[in-house]
Amino acid sequence: MSRDAFLLSLKAKIETLFTTYTKLLHTQEQQDIIRNGFVFSKIDPTANVLVMGINPSLRTDFISDDMCSYDYSKLYEDRYFKKFHHLLSAFESQGITYCDLFYQRHTEQKQIAHFLNDGVGKQFLRDQLEITKEVITYVAPRLILLFNRQGGQFFSSEWMDISLDLDKKLSTHNKLAYSHKLESYIYFAPFLGYRTPKTAFEQLDHDLPLLAKLVN
Repeated sequence: MSRDAFLLSLKAKIETLFTTYTKLLHTQEQQDIIRNGFVFSKIDPTANVLVMGINPSLRTDFISDDMCSYDYSKLYEDRYFKKFHHLLSAFESQGITYCDLFYQRHTEQKQIAHFLNDGVGKQFLRDQLEITKEVITYVAPRLILLFNRQGGQFFSSEWMDISLDLDKKLSTHNKLAYSHKLESYIYFAPFLGYRTPKTAFEQLDHDLPLLAKLVN
């Protein structure tokens, strides 16, 4: 499937999902979030490296004119995305693209918890993850870099129907695993923000050259 056709299908699936759950979600907190709408990444299927976060923020300055998508490759100077362009320069020759686990918009990541307290909320998250699995399968990256500790819990049999084999190539604070179902290595690291301790960036400086060998 061409990239344009995939992105059109992706938008339609997310739109249908959000329309459906607008009528099903119970709590005020859930309704407040879903009314913010959705945003998805215009992923590059030629990339061998997929960077992931947990969900898009409420900012609008990185979103395309359609107001529901963004293109990582054009966000070199964006205040959030530019750090990945800088940190991951060793992977540029392999191609890098980006997507989030979820499509709901909120700036406080802890708001994910509003969907973990009842069955409908959890199913909303699972249904989003099913779409994200399609995205990952379409890209077929050799390496996934997940920069969010909380997001790591969703790469599991409970949430995405996948199992992970921990890999011992990196004996570090961060975790490296392999998914046979996704045919990808997955590196779990903390969210990178202004509160991120210096030691986390030092750990990345140590790990990234080793991870580059997995895809080079």
